[in-house]
Order: sequence, then C-alpha cells, then structure tokens
Amino acid sequence: MLTPDKHTNIKFSLIYVSGIVLKTVQNNGIIRYDELLNTTIKQTGNQAEDVFQFALSFLYLNNKIVYNQKSDSITTTEQ
Repeated sequence: MLTPDKHTNIKFSLIYVSGIVLKTVQNNGIIRYDELLNTTIKQTGNQAEDVFQFALSFLYLNNKIVYNQKSDSITTTEQ
C-alpha cells in the first residue's frame, strides 16, 4: 500500500510506518533489525510488516538511517 487512496488506513501507510520507525531509531540510538520490526508491529499491527521494508528503504534513500551489516543494526545519520 504505497500510494494512498480514499480507502487507505493511515496506520498502515508508508509515511506513518516510516515515522514510527524513525522515532524508534532516534529514541534507541542503535537498534537491531529484528527488534525494530517487532517494535513497529507492536505499535501499528501485523499489516505494517508488509510496509516495513519499504519504510526502511524510504528512510535509507532519504539519508535518515544507516544500516550496519556486521551487527545487523540500524541507526540514524543525525548523531
């Protein structure tokens, strides 16, 4: 559900899930991928899992987060 329409549930939209992800990463500093996924699902619901990967890509492409492959963790670029 990337393009919103009149039937879009805002809670599962790309922008909303991206905001949840970014806020979680900012609050935790460095967070493991699986912890971030679980936290996002707890806050938004199981349907957010479909949009989660798109949200990470969106934030990465906008230079808001950085992925550390060695530790499988994510952090913000603004530290």
